[in-house]
Amino acid sequence: MDRNDAIYFRERAVQEQVAAQNATCEGARLRHEELTTMYRFRAAMLTTHPSSWAEYLATEDVRELT
Repeated sequence: MDRNDAIYFRERAVQEQVAAQNATCEGARLRHEELTTMYRFRAAMLTTHPSSWAEYLATEDVRELT
C-alpha cells in the first residue's frame, strides 16, 4: 500500500462519519460507525510506525484493560 491508500482510508472515514451522523435508524448508525473505525484504523496503520504501537501497548492503561 502507498500514500494514496492512507489518503483514501482517511477520506472514507470522514464519509462514513457523516453517514453515521445522518443515519435515520440505530442499525445504520452503528454500521457506519463501525466502518468509520475500520477506515481510521487502516489509515493509522499506514501512517504510524510500528514502534509507536509497542509504546502504546506498554502503557499502564492498556495493561489494565487486558
